[in-house]
Amino acid sequence: MIRLSSPKTAPKSLLRLAAVAAGAVLAGGLLMACSAKAPTGAAKAELATTPISISSTPPGELNPNGGGAAKATLDQAAAFAWQEFIALNWPAKIQTGAVGDRDTPAADCLFGDPNCAARPLTWQTFRGKAEIFTAGATQPYDQIPTYADVYNSPIAPCNGGQPPAQAAWVNLDETTEITLAAMYAGVGVATPTPDNSAPQLIRFMAKANRAEFDYVQKIGAVNGPSRALRTATINYFKTQGDPPPGGTSYVSLPNNTIEIKAGWRMLNPAKEDATRFHTTKVRYYEGTGDALCYNEATWGLVSLHIIQKTPSAPYFIYATFEQADNILTTAGKPVEDADGAVAGLPPCRSDQSAPCPTIPALTFNDTGTVAPSQVPPNVTLNPANAAYCTTSTSQLPQNQAYYLNTSTLTALPVGGFVCINYRANPIPPVIVNANKTAHAAIAAYNTANKIKSSPWAFYKLVNVQYTPIDKTQPGFYTGNDPNTDKNPASYYLANIMVETNRPLQIFSGGLVGAVGGVGGTGANSDYASQFDEPGGGTHKNTYFQTVGHDMGGCMGCHGSQGQSLGGDFSVILARGIVGTPESVPGISSSGAQVVPNKNRALVYRR
Repeated sequence: MIRLSSPKTAPKSLLRLAAVAAGAVLAGGLLMACSAKAPTGAAKAELATTPISISSTPPGELNPNGGGAAKATLDQAAAFAWQEFIALNWPAKIQTGAVGDRDTPAADCLFGDPNCAARPLTWQTFRGKAEIFTAGATQPYDQIPTYADVYNSPIAPCNGGQPPAQAAWVNLDETTEITLAAMYAGVGVATPTPDNSAPQLIRFMAKANRAEFDYVQKIGAVNGPSRALRTATINYFKTQGDPPPGGTSYVSLPNNTIEIKAGWRMLNPAKEDATRFHTTKVRYYEGTGDALCYNEATWGLVSLHIIQKTPSAPYFIYATFEQADNILTTAGKPVEDADGAVAGLPPCRSDQSAPCPTIPALTFNDTGTVAPSQVPPNVTLNPANAAYCTTSTSQLPQNQAYYLNTSTLTALPVGGFVCINYRANPIPPVIVNANKTAHAAIAAYNTANKIKSSPWAFYKLVNVQYTPIDKTQPGFYTGNDPNTDKNPASYYLANIMVETNRPLQIFSGGLVGAVGGVGGTGANSDYASQFDEPGGGTHKNTYFQTVGHDMGGCMGCHGSQGQSLGGDFSVILARGIVGTPESVPGISSSGAQVVPNKNRALVYRR
């Protein structure tokens, strides 16, 4: 059995990790241990050399003149991600419902233009996932959203009044980290308000551009792809290769399909400077079942995933950005600077040894032996009697980000809050340098255009994935090339606000199903045997050119929850219909309560 846990010795002993075989004891405290220092013999990270410009045109291909994604450097991929970020965060043209309005940047606005602050951003005019299927699919793409008929039942304003003249472009209909955990910001307002029962909760939304909406219409998937189409697609990518983009015989989205996932929260004016955040009006939901209702208010953007399918990357390119102040100490000081460099690691609690990315420390136990209870694989406290971040769930953590695992997940610790000390994998130096380049370009642009300040100076790229990687042995991925994506921080790409708990922060393999095949345990596993797959080795979650890969992070998750279901690498398309917004998960001493009106479900395998 492989055990991944916080070490009891100094980090220098961890340099031997690259040579540790499956079945040995791997130390790592989430993964910081194997990435805090590069393994012996690692190449030196090169400084950023790819320029970043301020343009409203998103890039359509990575490294187009040098062999595409397969031959790109991490620096090139970082610049590609920043060009996406800048273009998609450009103010959109005025929305009238006319053909061509959505997805279109404004020609009369600058990037970060305060005179256009009332407009939605370009990506915010993409279709929300609930607008792509069923009733939403019958509406013209450029119709201004009302959300009146995209769910199973109409939803009224919480105040009992009339709907707003213009619905918010940001519709936060997800309240958990894909059902595994609820995520919170301890710096937020602690006491519920009349309009917000959980002001520290991070809420989420997903959108897709016109290319995906049109493709759903083209293949007749307004209720999701048919079973026959899914089956044909799975057979094709496992035996023939990558289906032709935009075709109708198999599910294969067209090139330059873009999807967005964003996290938002209510800001705390007593502790936070709102000018460091992009803020806009959002719609969020309260109540449950028939009593579900919505409010609208101005909130701050804390995370942004951008994924794009390109000609050389049919598996999509995955980039994730965060607001600069997401990871704070208990005193409210940022752990990283605006470029992503570590400003200073907070101390470990007295019962923990460095590295200590979370409080309490956690151990992941993975095994190829299938137990009757299917546990392990599981995540346990380290030591087993360790206290949670606070003495009880009635006491909220101060300033630090924290999460609470869902109560029904038998393989996860659910008895209290887990606080975030620092990132499981530090942002690589190449990415930090790309952030410096981007921030310098933004500053120069602002000066030239007399823009006094812009919130975009306080967002940073965390990392980017642009090629599938196969981990052939269970355990930590130990690639050590800092100049490509073949390093742990890139392999396990995760956003601290979106993929926070242990199975998401260091995802690879697949999610393990529960006994009886109903739901899951919450744990992931690399072992093929945990998924009834013969031959041993690792579980392959991502296919490219007929070759299976045990891929990590965002790409591995989209392979597991998108491609493997015959939905290309789009979880939006693979899951299809969105019946209802999610309600707020209750907090209890036995974990985050399961929301009664989930709008999506994970696929666990046994």
